[in-house]
Amino acid sequence: QAPLSVIFEPNPKDASQLFFCSEKDGYNHIYLAMLEKRTAEANPTGEIRQENLADPGYSSKVDIKQLTKGNWQVEWAKWTAGRILYSSTEKTPQEREFYILDAQTGSKSLFLTGEGAMKINAQISEDSSESTLIFDGSKWDSPSNLFAVRLCADCSNKNSVVRMTDTVPRSFQRLDFVNPYFADIPVRDGKKVPAKFYLPKGFDQKKKYPMVVFVHGAGYLQNTINGWNNYYREFMFNELLTQKGYVVLDIDYRGSAGYGRDWRTDVYDFLGGKDYDDHIDAIDFMIKNYAVNPNKVGVYGGSYGGFMAEMLAFRAPQRIAAAVALRPVADWKNYYASSPGYTAQRLGFPDKNPEAYKRSSPISYANGLKTQLLILHGIVDDNVHVEDSMQLTEKLIRLGKTEYFQEQFYPSENHGFVRPESWTDEYERILAFFEKNLK
Repeated sequence: QAPLSVIFEPNPKDASQLFFCSEKDGYNHIYLAMLEKRTAEANPTGEIRQENLADPGYSSKVDIKQLTKGNWQVEWAKWTAGRILYSSTEKTPQEREFYILDAQTGSKSLFLTGEGAMKINAQISEDSSESTLIFDGSKWDSPSNLFAVRLCADCSNKNSVVRMTDTVPRSFQRLDFVNPYFADIPVRDGKKVPAKFYLPKGFDQKKKYPMVVFVHGAGYLQNTINGWNNYYREFMFNELLTQKGYVVLDIDYRGSAGYGRDWRTDVYDFLGGKDYDDHIDAIDFMIKNYAVNPNKVGVYGGSYGGFMAEMLAFRAPQRIAAAVALRPVADWKNYYASSPGYTAQRLGFPDKNPEAYKRSSPISYANGLKTQLLILHGIVDDNVHVEDSMQLTEKLIRLGKTEYFQEQFYPSENHGFVRPESWTDEYERILAFFEKNLK
């Protein structure tokens, strides 16, 4: 047995059926549940009973059939015209495509391609005689636009995709971004970490380059995608870094979404365990294969990314020359108080599993700081409370680490900054910090 996902829906045309998704086999897949038709009981005496002989309903027997299978996952599904339309990572985890599935035969086909490699936020409009699928489509260098396509039994001549919006001006579309390279990086336990990295224009394998590692937040997000970046500001900042001669690395470390149950749950009981190892192994891979100077590696990230930046700074000072931690979790006991659901899912309860909280918290390793660290935190942060950075600052002072760290607090900002001046200040500080310590 495995917990059901939030994807399930009764068949609107057949009350005996519903589909649901489950990670029972390790990946989120569609299952069809079918109730057995009840047979009317014999009534030779003609006794009056509270039953409908013409439609006696269904028995308690349920037949369950798995409709999709493979090392990929379903991310959205909906009944339409007696079939199931779903979105999945079947083509590649970097993208999303739609497929149409016959629930009775199990046959499926790619529904459409159209513009945009990452197709998300699907909705079906059923206000007219013909249903319409609406979705967001984007590519790594092109922000999301809305697209629509008709849904019908035979759409051979009708299913042309209609683009409904034009999100950005043409001047933006003419910008010459550095193309990301997508790769699967082998790591110590035999698995491969999905990654994308950027090389400066004119990259020369004979030279040595500084590298900055960006760590995405939340722990469970997916950022190695051929779609508009979850972190569009950081995407622009990474572009700026490549223009200034940096290699930039961005990985979907253990815990990230999009790669099945085992990948997502590999961090259970130790945040900063396998996800930390993934970063170390990915850094070593880039040093070996892409002319990265091993003495000039920096890292930055916000929230969970800030937590990982601190872990790398404290535990791997021989590999990290400069680390920037934005709104970071420094002690998971604090985050349990703020977000007990998130934290307990990963570490259990602090009173019952104190060792997991200790080994997962950067503040436990603060004495290992021997490299340069910049801490940035909004004072009115109601997600990762500023006390995390305050407590860490106090510990670093008491440990005599003054020469290794600096900080900037933002009195009016929450977890996600809202003032353009704050974003500008933050990233100007980060850039100056890297330019000083990695060049």
